[in-house]
Parts: sequence; C-alpha cells; structure tokens
Amino acid sequence: MRKAILLFIATASLIFAGEKHEHEHEGLHLEEIPMTQSQMEELGIKLYTVKKEPTGRAIKIPAEVHENPQLSYTVVSPVEGIVRKLYVKEGDFVRKGSVLAEIYSPELADLIGQREIAKVRMESARKVFERDSRLYKEGVIQYSRYFTSLTEYERAKGEYEALTKRIKSYGKVKGYHLVLTSPGRGYIVEQNVVLGDSVGTDRELFKIHSHEVLWIYGWADEKSARELKEGMKASVITAEGGLSCSIDYIGHEVDRKTRRVKVRCIAKNRDHLLKPGMFVSLLVRTKGKPALLVPKTAVQDIEGKKVVFVRTEDGFEPKEIHILRELDGYYVIHEGLKEGDRVAVSGTVFLKTKLIGVEEGGHAH
Repeated sequence: MRKAILLFIATASLIFAGEKHEHEHEGLHLEEIPMTQSQMEELGIKLYTVKKEPTGRAIKIPAEVHENPQLSYTVVSPVEGIVRKLYVKEGDFVRKGSVLAEIYSPELADLIGQREIAKVRMESARKVFERDSRLYKEGVIQYSRYFTSLTEYERAKGEYEALTKRIKSYGKVKGYHLVLTSPGRGYIVEQNVVLGDSVGTDRELFKIHSHEVLWIYGWADEKSARELKEGMKASVITAEGGLSCSIDYIGHEVDRKTRRVKVRCIAKNRDHLLKPGMFVSLLVRTKGKPALLVPKTAVQDIEGKKVVFVRTEDGFEPKEIHILRELDGYYVIHEGLKEGDRVAVSGTVFLKTKLIGVEEGGHAH
C-alpha cells in the first residue's frame, strides 16, 4: 500500500512545471505550489470560499416525521348506498377532483325521481302562467286568475330548485349514482372499502395524504429549547441526506417523563426524501457572533503549525492560520485568512506532500 501511495505522489508530481516562489512566515518555510485548473480537476481538488458565518451553538435533537394534517383528507359517503365502481386503490396518487368511486343510493335515486316529477309540474305551471299572462294583458281574464297561475308556477319552480340544490349538496351525480371525488392531491394511504360494500355516512372509505409538505416533531432538552425561536431555520438530517425546514412551534410545557419540549419544524419534502413515521434528527444552529469559518478538511499540520492552501492565479499559496476553536466540523479562524479567500478542502494531503517533500523511505518532513 505504501509503495502505491508513493507511486501516486511521484506520478502526480510530474504534472507540475514552473518555478516556485518562496515565502517566509514566522520561521515556517512555505513555497507557492503551481497548479492549473485542469490539474486541479485531474487530482479532484475542490475549493471552499471563506466567509463569515454565525458561530452559535449547533443543537441536534431526535425527531420523527408526521403527516401534515392540513394536507390530509378523509373521504366518506354523504349518503347510504352500495359501492358499484372503484377507480383507485391503496398507494395510488390522486389529484383534487379525481374520481374515487361510484355509489348507488336509494335515497339519492328517490330525490332524483322527486325532482323529475317536480320538473314536469314546473313546466306545466310555466305554460299555464305564460298563457294566462298573455290573456291578462289582452284583458280576457281577471287579475285573480293571472295571480293564481303565477303563484302556482313560482311554487313549482321553488320546489324543483330546492330538490336540485339538495341533490347537488351531495356532490357529483351520474345517473342514480353518487360519484365520490378526491378533496385534494396526495396518495391513497388507506382503502377501507371493496366493490359491493354497503356504506353509510359514518364509515371512512379512503384516507389521502399529501407528502409535499410534512411536519417534523423533535424533542429538545430544556436548555436547548430556551435557545430556539419560532421562525428559525433548521435541517432535517436523514441517512440519505438532509432538507431545510422552518421552526413554527415550540411547546409551552415540559414532558414530565422525558423532561423535553416538543418542537415542530415544517419541511418541503423535496424528492420525497421524508416519509411519515421516519426517525430523523433536527439540526439547528443558534445565532452567534459572525466569524470566518473553514472546514477542518482544509487544514493540515506542518511543523507544528496549522496551514491551509489558498488558491491563487497560478496555483496554491500555503498560509499559516490561527484558530480560536472547533465548531461542528469547522475551525473558527482568528487570523491568517480573509473573507473571499478560496481554500482547498480536498487533496490537501497531496498539497502538503508537494510542499514539504517526501523523505526516502516514505516519511514526510
């Protein structure tokens, strides 16, 4: 393995050409390392732009993904009847207005029959009224007769319209069947009905959940809960990656058993990374005084000094830095860098080797 590493370093060294520019910094002998963009890409060296970031505490708390009740729907039949057709099954994705099932309802059929009779009565009354209205204008009949036909027509019309509104209140109707449609978009997560089932107004037929926006409930210890504020940005951490979320609720009481406070974060479920019931973590960084941060992977120890490799026009300039403290995989920089500097965060072992050389036998000095 050691021979393979030395062979890689020796081969990579042949890539570079040009003179080295020497610098002195507090007794540490540092040389600029020439390197082109294509050489960087070949060696897989990546850069990080140094910038000021809040240096507050990172709070990581256990959490669980929950359905968003504002995007969850329960479908029931508004009438008693028999399921004649099913258009969906558990697991299907539906949109608002998608047809779910057709239900034959004797109650609905009776109402439709009553409306047909009412329509015939209304049409007959309308014809009588139109005739009497013409005759009254011609002076052939008395006003009382005209008024009676007007009253009969208005009564028949009102009865027909009332029955029509009642039927429409049940939803979409096709023939003598009630057509059940989805109240929103989402997945059919529960199907409690099959063809031929007798259903009523108290029976839950489908459950539909949209997973586009989910609620994540975390449980913070008392100290951490005091540092959290509504509106703070957080990250949902899973084994497959992370998503940003926003804290919109912090509990007003401490659980007597766990001594923790409930925290709710709302997340847009990009690429369906989250699933209800999933155990995750919430990561929140509290605000602190802004300072320059660099990833720990950017820093190498050289002769007892902390050194980073800053990208220049011609290559990389090694710079000694002074560190205040560590912060969640980063170093807080006291001096040695400025905002906007671009430092290498991968391939730094190779850059260190180029800088200090390799002794015969494979030991760096």
